[in-house]
Amino acid sequence: MEILDTSAHTKDESAKILYSELEKCPVIILTGPQGGGKTTLAIKLLDENVGAMFEGRARSAQPVILVRKDLVEKMNGEIFEKRKLPIFEGDEPVYVDVTYFDQLKYLIETMFDVMELGEPELIRQITGLTKKLGVVPKAIELIASDEELVKRRLSRHLDAKERLSTLLEKEKEFGIESNLWGIQGAKITDIINRDGVADYDEGQISRSVRDFDRIIPTKDMDVVDCLIQMIEISNNENKESGFLVLHTDEGEKIISDLVVGRNTNSLIGVTLLEIYVGFRQDRSLYRAYKHAKEGDLEVIHSYTPNIQEMAYLANPLTPPVETAFPTMSTADVAASERFDVMVSVIKADGHVESSSKLRKKELEEIISGIVVLDEEDGQ
Repeated sequence: MEILDTSAHTKDESAKILYSELEKCPVIILTGPQGGGKTTLAIKLLDENVGAMFEGRARSAQPVILVRKDLVEKMNGEIFEKRKLPIFEGDEPVYVDVTYFDQLKYLIETMFDVMELGEPELIRQITGLTKKLGVVPKAIELIASDEELVKRRLSRHLDAKERLSTLLEKEKEFGIESNLWGIQGAKITDIINRDGVADYDEGQISRSVRDFDRIIPTKDMDVVDCLIQMIEISNNENKESGFLVLHTDEGEKIISDLVVGRNTNSLIGVTLLEIYVGFRQDRSLYRAYKHAKEGDLEVIHSYTPNIQEMAYLANPLTPPVETAFPTMSTADVAASERFDVMVSVIKADGHVESSSKLRKKELEEIISGIVVLDEEDGQ
C-alpha cells in the first residue's frame, strides 16, 4: 500500500497527487487515521470524471472509496448475479438482478459497517469484485504527524458544514453518487433527497469538540491533578469529565486534555479516543478497533448518574437492580473490549471501578491520598 504524508503537502498538492492516481486507476481506496485528510481530499477531487464516493460509516477512521465515472457506468451495466429474494410469486421464488455497482455498495456497508471486519478485508473483497472486470483498485494510506492529526481533529468541526455543502453541490452538478450522511461536526438533514446541511442537534454526538462543554489543558498536570479536578467537577457541576493515559514500560503519561462533557450530550470516552488517539477498524476476537500507540491505553472518566443509569435502564438485557447501579456501565465494558483499552470510572465520592483489577487498586490508593489531603486541609 502506498503512503501519502498529507502533513508534508498542501491540500492542493495532496489532491493533485491523488487525482493523478485516479486517472491511472479507476478505483482508489483511501485509508489512514482520523485527520489524515481522506474525506476532505476526496471531496476536493470530485468532478465530472468521478462517478461515486463512498465511506464506511462505522465509528473509526472510515476508508473512502472513489470510483471513476467510466467504471461506474460499466459496473451498472454488468450483472453480478441474480439474487433470490425471500418472497414468492405463487410457488416461484422472485429473483432480482444485482449489478456490480450494487454489489460494491453492499460490500462497503456489510464488510465495514455491519460486520466490522476491518480495512484489509474490505480492500480484499472490493479487489475480488473489481478484478472480475479487469480492474485492480489502488489503496493509498493518508498519514500525518501526530501533532498535525490532533490539531486537525480539534478543529474539524469549524468547516464541517462547508465541506458537506460542497459535497452535495458536486453530487448534483456532476451526477456523483455518495453514501455520506454526515461528517464530524455536521450532518445532512435530508439523506434521501441529499439536501440540507446542519450542525448536530444538542442531544446528538458529533464526534468533535462540540461534544464537550469545555477543555482543560493538562500540560502541567499529572494524574493526581486530573483526578482532583474530575471529582470537583462531579461534585460541583454533576458533569462527566475525563482524560486519556498511556501506560508504557517507562511509566504513565497523560496524552489528552481533561475534557468536560455536556449535561445532555456526554458519553465523552469515544470522542476523546477519536480526537486524541485515533482508531482503525481491525477485527480480532472481541476487539473491533485498534490504536497506533505503543503501550496500553486507558480512559479515565467520572461517573454521571443521569447518563449511566439511563443507559443501564435502556438495555432490555440487563436485569433489574434493587441496590446501587453498577459504576461501570455496559458502554464502558463494551468499549474496553471493542477498543482494547482500559476503562476506569471515578464516582464523586472517590469510589473506583476499572476493567483492570490492578488499575482499580492503584487508583484507589491515589484517591485515598487525595481524600487524606482534603481532610488535612479542612482542619
